[in-house]
Amino acid sequence: MSEDNIYTKGCLIILKTRFWGATTKVSEDQLGDLPPEIVRASRDLLVDDSKLEAVRGIIGEAKRFIKSNTMPFPIPNVDFINKNRITFVDDALKSRKENAIEAVEDLTNALEYEKSRYKSRFPDLYAEGNYPTADQLMDNFEFNWSFRVISPPGKDLAILSPEIYEAEIKAFKKEIQDFQESLVSTIAKEFFYRIDKLRDQCIGTGDISSSTVKSIHNLLDKFDNVYDGCISHKALKDMIDDVKLYMDGTEANMLKADDDFRSMVGKKMGEITSLIVNSKDPRLTRKLDAVKEVT
Repeated sequence: MSEDNIYTKGCLIILKTRFWGATTKVSEDQLGDLPPEIVRASRDLLVDDSKLEAVRGIIGEAKRFIKSNTMPFPIPNVDFINKNRITFVDDALKSRKENAIEAVEDLTNALEYEKSRYKSRFPDLYAEGNYPTADQLMDNFEFNWSFRVISPPGKDLAILSPEIYEAEIKAFKKEIQDFQESLVSTIAKEFFYRIDKLRDQCIGTGDISSSTVKSIHNLLDKFDNVYDGCISHKALKDMIDDVKLYMDGTEANMLKADDDFRSMVGKKMGEITSLIVNSKDPRLTRKLDAVKEVT
């Protein structure tokens, strides 16, 4: 699969979420001596915001879930999803949306009580108009996602003139190439910092972290499942395969218990981090914070 047609391997996923913030602006009287033109202040409208946080928590977890199952795309709030993950992600988001709706309903049922608690505790600040009705609360809730296929403009539609069509095809190919190269750089960065941390723990501090080992396994799994077929960079794929040989079945306690094994793994991680930072391919190094020779 060439780098130019990665768009045939998946599509875009767009998640849109919105919900009531349970805050209101602070009035000029409440600002005191602070100039209102330089202050953007708000105050909470709930004494107990646990039910509100339940809704926010589900939305936040859904966003993290999407990120863990997609590839970053150079448009805000848009990600690229491998076609082999679409059904899995779609089903999981449906479940999360159901949970979010239930959490909104819980908040709706408790809102009158929360309003009375706020009014009792802060009578001077209470205003009925600051609170939505049950219908308004639900109307303010949005948790929707969509999948959008990307492809070059169709010549057969005869919408574009030949000159514009050729220019758009050229622009599309450039955008896809930039996207593909950005993916390589993103993976190289994540890969480098994880294995470099393990390298340091194996031959430097000697304090092996279970979270470090787990993060490497997670990234290797993501490469197999999320990035599958979407990365056309032989050198990077060879490095990842090399790490797999050493990390397959390896747990932190194994590295802690065997000095020779720990030293061997640390040496291999060092060899691969050195290959990355000393590479002449800018795709492997452009997203590293600092490029230096690793010995």
